[in-house]
Amino acid sequence: MKRRSFLLGAAAGAAVLATRGAGAAAEKRDVIVIGAGLAGLGAALMLRDAGLSVLLLEANDKVGGRVNTVDYADGQLEMGASQIGHDYARVRDMVRRLDVPLGDGAHLYAPYAFVLDGKLISAEDWPSAPENKLKGEERERLPHTLRGLYLEERSPFSAVDEWLDPEADVYDVSLFEWLRRQGASDQAIRLIDQGLVDPGVRGVSALTLLQEDARAKQSLRSLQAKPGTEKMDAYQRFALSSSHVVGGMRRFPEAMAAELGDDLRLSTPVAAIDLDGPEAEVRSEAGERFRASLVISAVPFTTLRRVPITPGLQGEQAMAVQAMPYGRQSQTWLRIKGEPYWEVDGYNASLWSNGPVTLIRQEIGYDGSRELVSALSIGSHATRLDQLPEADRGRFVLQHLAEIRPATAGRLEVVTVQSWQEHPYIEGVRHSYAPGQAARFRFAMIQPHARLHFAGEHTRRLEVGMEAAMESGERAALEVIQRLSSA
Repeated sequence: MKRRSFLLGAAAGAAVLATRGAGAAAEKRDVIVIGAGLAGLGAALMLRDAGLSVLLLEANDKVGGRVNTVDYADGQLEMGASQIGHDYARVRDMVRRLDVPLGDGAHLYAPYAFVLDGKLISAEDWPSAPENKLKGEERERLPHTLRGLYLEERSPFSAVDEWLDPEADVYDVSLFEWLRRQGASDQAIRLIDQGLVDPGVRGVSALTLLQEDARAKQSLRSLQAKPGTEKMDAYQRFALSSSHVVGGMRRFPEAMAAELGDDLRLSTPVAAIDLDGPEAEVRSEAGERFRASLVISAVPFTTLRRVPITPGLQGEQAMAVQAMPYGRQSQTWLRIKGEPYWEVDGYNASLWSNGPVTLIRQEIGYDGSRELVSALSIGSHATRLDQLPEADRGRFVLQHLAEIRPATAGRLEVVTVQSWQEHPYIEGVRHSYAPGQAARFRFAMIQPHARLHFAGEHTRRLEVGMEAAMESGERAALEVIQRLSSA
């Protein structure tokens, strides 16, 4: 499609009114996009490439959404997206377009030791440990790999789009029920429950997890393994074959924002979306008014459910926005000081635990550095940790780690903490489907509502991670382009 080939008469010559503030004339564009994560940024750029005038509104004072690099004295912390997969085609295409510098590889997580009910157990001792109550082939599996045994290895899907088939609705049951059908032992179910992103085995649909695993298997099939990596697990091979953004992942959405220039407005939370009348009108919390033929919402449903929409969403779409669960995760970032604790006690550097801190991940940087540890509390553990003031969370984690692994005492210091559910415009680490919701919502929730279209990784079809966000923005932009070109 040639640039500006389909702009409609009056819209083609419409002037942009740059006034701001309550009572001012509405600023007019062809399309308004809400939310400057990867989905919104990608959609806005694609629409502008097609010749449309676009305005992207972002509530925060920075772009990126869950792509969240935090700069500190010695480098960068990746609190969200941390690597660009070898087959992330849309992301890599945009990276090339914007000359974003990439480096080979992504960080790895050091191998795990395990803490079960407060007892520290090495990976070597786990199969014969008295605490290992697993059954049959489970006993040889490490706790954090049990999900792979019962989901990825027993998935009924061979293609990434099979989860969208009506026949797949039989798998839209709780993960608990799926595990029971597969013959998982009681302890296996409990251990999988401890390691999951919230809301746990009874609160998450097996169908959405099977989709993710199908995508991972496809990615592995397309992966050209580097020599010497044959015995590595999938996560290690992915990391070695992935890329990182030099200077931090946030530099990628920042480059997209720079490309948009004045077509992006930061610190502009949306207060209402009015779809009645010949044009849509979006109003900001500051009273600014923006009008457009169409609107794309690229914000999480946790945010959209607080924004009045006229006329209101209906049926399953309304239920999806109001009821879709989002996972809870609190992060405590630690720096290693002095002698590495794993050299002191001889255990693997990372920890999986069924206590208040679920994952203690010692990161091996793409350059081989081993300076950081990220401690993740998930689900109800995150909720309890978040009840503490931020300054006390790090102290709690340090004290807890010293209790379950004494060698860490005095050898770690807090860098910073973050809680995704406390982020005012995100409120969760990722979306999920509750049992029964995938069949109900996966098609209905992305249908255009009047002049409103939907993007965001929660509307993904085939992809995962950063690529899922870009996929969703592309889909929504194409819907808008087709709609305006045929009007």
